[in-house]
Amino acid sequence: MHFVICVFISLVCLVSTILFRDVFHKFVKIVLGVIGSYTAGYALAILIRKVAEWTGAFAQPKLFMTVWICFAVVLVATIITSLVQKKKA
Repeated sequence: MHFVICVFISLVCLVSTILFRDVFHKFVKIVLGVIGSYTAGYALAILIRKVAEWTGAFAQPKLFMTVWICFAVVLVATIITSLVQKKKA
């Protein structure tokens, strides 16, 4: 259930940033981006842990460390996507 909630929160942040990009200030967009990236990273960490639990193929990773790794990956992907979109515009 935590996975579904985290995915929902990250999608709400993404949709609100897209829909209200002309209304929100830059600071609000950054905060929504960080919140969305963190919750998406947390959802990925939960998914990785559940897959490890279900398959039993490898040991369960520690959730706290996996969250920070996934958060960093999602945040870097978000920044790269933003930069590419700015170059195209």
